[in-house]
Amino acid sequence: MKPESFFEIELKSLLNKNQYERLYQELPQKFKIINKEKLFTTRFRPGDIRLRYSDKTWEIVCKEGNPCQISRKEVKIPLQSKEHIKYFEEAFLLSKMKPDPTWEKDKIEFIYPLNGFQYIICLQHIHNFAYILEVEYLSQSNDIIIHEPNLRKIFVELNCQPINPKEFSEKINEYIKLNSKK
Repeated sequence: MKPESFFEIELKSLLNKNQYERLYQELPQKFKIINKEKLFTTRFRPGDIRLRYSDKTWEIVCKEGNPCQISRKEVKIPLQSKEHIKYFEEAFLLSKMKPDPTWEKDKIEFIYPLNGFQYIICLQHIHNFAYILEVEYLSQSNDIIIHEPNLRKIFVELNCQPINPKEFSEKINEYIKLNSKK
């Protein structure tokens, strides 16, 4: 893998457990699975720089803006091993960056073809936080005008509602408060 820079154009939905279980059963029957993994993430502030790892991924991810924006610039830098995660964590702490509590996420991703584009449906269970559906398109340009209507159409087809950004921000802040080390 090599470093990447792109725009992540996405909508999110907070799901209840029944919605999550319904989609977990339905999506593999309708769409091709492209990834399934358990991912651990620590976000550092100020800004949004993340260290992420799983049994097959080790990377630094930097995202622009707030997690409720529809389009954000993202830079991914793959690392050679989980050991490299620890060195970057140490460097971030030395530079006085503040870590949020690490979160554990089970995710499964599917390809959803629509209007000549390949969208990614990402069904997630973030432990001790929420069930989330993300539908996204990764693009080299910020072409939100093209993709937002398609994302909204996919949400309608999946019988889900995009998240209220204020509600999601409050939920994130509550998670951080409840899970931060004293």
